[in-house]
Amino acid sequence: MSMRTRPAVLAATAALTLASLTGCNAMDPNQGGDTTCGDYMEMAPEDQREVITTFLEEKGQEDPAGMEVTLTLESAKLYCSTVGQTSDPIRNVDTG
Repeated sequence: MSMRTRPAVLAATAALTLASLTGCNAMDPNQGGDTTCGDYMEMAPEDQREVITTFLEEKGQEDPAGMEVTLTLESAKLYCSTVGQTSDPIRNVDTG
């Protein structure tokens, strides 16, 4: 192995090791309904909207309407800030 390729191989190995230790979900904060209240409440509003859209799609709603996304987004915030624990997934939100 040449001296030039060795650092690249070491960097790639380190990246793969880190990815396997942290899991794939650590790279994508949008876990849909599996997103915990703790993670959800720390997200930026646009990220919360993406999580809720994914959650509604998981429930079988293709291309959920804007008002439905907004209502579910607010329901998740209310749930997580009142009865939800930081480790509870947002799928526990009762959206009717």
